[in-house]
Amino acid sequence: MVLFADYNNPYLFALSFVLLIGIVEIISLVCGHLLSGALDAHLEGYDALHSGNIGQALHYLHIGRIPALIVLCLLAGWFGLFGILAQHVWVTFWQAPLSNLLLAPVSVILSVFAVHYTGKAIAPWLPVDSSTAIGEDEFIGRMAIVTGHSAVSGTPCEGKFTDKFGQIHYLLLEPEAGKAFKKDDKVLIICRLSATRYLAELNPWPNIL
Repeated sequence: MVLFADYNNPYLFALSFVLLIGIVEIISLVCGHLLSGALDAHLEGYDALHSGNIGQALHYLHIGRIPALIVLCLLAGWFGLFGILAQHVWVTFWQAPLSNLLLAPVSVILSVFAVHYTGKAIAPWLPVDSSTAIGEDEFIGRMAIVTGHSAVSGTPCEGKFTDKFGQIHYLLLEPEAGKAFKKDDKVLIICRLSATRYLAELNPWPNIL
């Protein structure tokens, strides 16, 4: 089997995706952001993702217990490994590659099962942000910085603040009706609307804070 043969392209692309995400996460960390935290914050803002069949599927993949970005990388990694190994075995015994129209869906299914059991194994070892600093209900009354481009009522954007322990928290912020936020606005968190979605107002004391 030739690793870089055309029939391995989908699986090499998946492994390359994992490598790319790792590089981007390192760069974002150096820049003071956390890509995985931002993705989790956005997912938590959609209540439809936490109910019904979609909610059950995400629960099976341990999204909520481990960062969604890690789940995505695990899916891509297992998909790539299963596909390349299957093609290697097939070419070794039959001297021809297996059709990816058949192999790719099978690899996806196997990857889902692999992620479930891998996630179950690694979840206890991953740090949980809220357990090392303050609870989410304590976000109320904090000053945050808007890091997204803009937000209006019903359409939140990303924001962040640093607690007294030095830990950065990412959440979704939206203003009251008729108002808007733009990037780098400093806002006061007023109340909690959902898991990571909060109502906020522009800093009422700009000359002080």
